[in-house]
Amino acid sequence: MKSPIRALFLLAALAAGCDGSSSGPPTLERGEENRLGQVGEVLRNFQLAKGKPPKNMKELRANPGDSGGADLVLSGSVVVIWNVPLPDTKEEPGGSPNEEVLAYGKDVPTQGGPVLLLNRTVRRMTADEFKAAPQAKPGP
Repeated sequence: MKSPIRALFLLAALAAGCDGSSSGPPTLERGEENRLGQVGEVLRNFQLAKGKPPKNMKELRANPGDSGGADLVLSGSVVVIWNVPLPDTKEEPGGSPNEEVLAYGKDVPTQGGPVLLLNRTVRRMTADEFKAAPQAKPGP
């Protein structure tokens, strides 16, 4: 009887260690990517609540309940291209093929780094790749 119970615990322990996440401690790069993901979530929540994208920081700040990503934009560490409607507001990012740049860290144009794309995925780019990448177009 002990053998099946041990096997069950062993399988549970193995499953807990195989969650698909990357191994190792969090890195600065991963932290930057997560923060841009927060910005994408704030923009998504705003559009879901208001039916339109925010036109500026003042509009975004007035939306109650969103802080993390909005704080990054307010601090100036993240630059957003305003008034850009998200083509897909489903919970999971990447639901549309739109890969224009929507937001990025303030140093990305000169040093490269992660950028938030219109489909709300995050991609690392060099400064040259960023300069060549299409930018999201604001709506009317």
